[in-house]
Amino acid sequence: MPIYDLAVIGAGPGGFEAALRARELGYSAALIEKSDPGGVCLNTGCIPTKAFLASSRLLGRIRNARLYGLLASDVSAEPSALVARKNQIVATLRKGMLQAIQKSGVEWVSGSASFAGPGRLLVRSNESQREIEAKNILIAAGAAPTPFPGVPFDGKKVLSSTDVLELKTVPGQILIVGGGVIGVEFASFFNALGTEVTVVEMLDRIIATEEEEISRRLESILTRKGIKIRTGEKVTREEILKADTALIAVGRTPNIGGLGLEKAGVKVDRGAIAVDEFLETSTPGIFAIGDVTNRTTGLAHGASAEGLRVVDNLKGPKLKMDTRAIPSAIYTDPEVAGVGLKEGGGEVRPEETVSCKVLFSSLGKAHVEGEPEGFLKMAASPKTGKIVSVSALGAHVTELIGEAALAIRLGLTVKDLAETVHPHPTESEILQKVAQELAKKINF
Repeated sequence: MPIYDLAVIGAGPGGFEAALRARELGYSAALIEKSDPGGVCLNTGCIPTKAFLASSRLLGRIRNARLYGLLASDVSAEPSALVARKNQIVATLRKGMLQAIQKSGVEWVSGSASFAGPGRLLVRSNESQREIEAKNILIAAGAAPTPFPGVPFDGKKVLSSTDVLELKTVPGQILIVGGGVIGVEFASFFNALGTEVTVVEMLDRIIATEEEEISRRLESILTRKGIKIRTGEKVTREEILKADTALIAVGRTPNIGGLGLEKAGVKVDRGAIAVDEFLETSTPGIFAIGDVTNRTTGLAHGASAEGLRVVDNLKGPKLKMDTRAIPSAIYTDPEVAGVGLKEGGGEVRPEETVSCKVLFSSLGKAHVEGEPEGFLKMAASPKTGKIVSVSALGAHVTELIGEAALAIRLGLTVKDLAETVHPHPTESEILQKVAQELAKKINF
């Protein structure tokens, strides 16, 4: 029986990238997955939900065709067609992943993995049982939707984010429990389809992981669109059961059940695998990334970066995982994006930075596209001029935030970005504009 250099549990974005990088570096690798490649992100998360949101966003624009000098009528959503389009996109991308795995030389192992001891895994499938030995093991098992206490998902009336992806009909009303990323994205989706949407969030604001100015402004916009948002409230079991349809979006639970972590001496912290700054667990040679850990970014691209870091560290030099330049992206209408240390969130003190904000309504392209809503805000150090954070609310900001992430990662100053010529007319001009204004403000 061969001893692999690396065995990866879970073929989501993080596990997939890690296994392929291992082969690029000359390591032997096995990728273990009990279902399809792509994990939650491809099969029941990022890609399917964004396929739905792309359709609902287009529906909204068509309904507002008169604003563009066009006439359109009798436009509505067809749930079965939405699901069919989503399934086709997922199938195409899944096929591409399988081809990449085969081409790389990574061994695909189908089944559920559990530890038999340090460096040893037992993989069970319907047909067989197999033991795998590896010098290093990476756990990338992801997470699953968390049900509301005392109210299990039934796939009909009480839905998880996964259940929604098999939409049979457009509900007349829906109660969304949780105003985080998943909750507000689906709120935008159902609102565009004409559903009466109510979002209830226990905290005092929606998308509390983002800067307060962003979340307050988004709440105002969504409310204007007709979405009812109740913050600072707890939903009761009775309220959920009385709702016509309820979507539970209160978080995700790490998939650690059945892994047999105790047999490998892997410690758990509050229901998640404990890892250090190098993403190594309490047992040397066993690593964990993504939603299954206690240091998760909660982002697919964050898990991918972590997977690459783990494998690169096997070859050296050994570097810590730096999450400062990992951007966030929320696909509401309008979108939300951010990167860097957040003001007012305990990550950076206001006196350590100076910030500046530019409205999208100052851009010609925003008016041409009929999307002048929102703003982009940048913060920088008044001493060094280095960009500390960028946060934005507006159309297509998830496409702009990558440039800001690069600027922060490379330690660029506001002057660097202010002097970088951006094409006109584009929405990317807003990055140059805000950098120019901020450079004046800090006299840099």
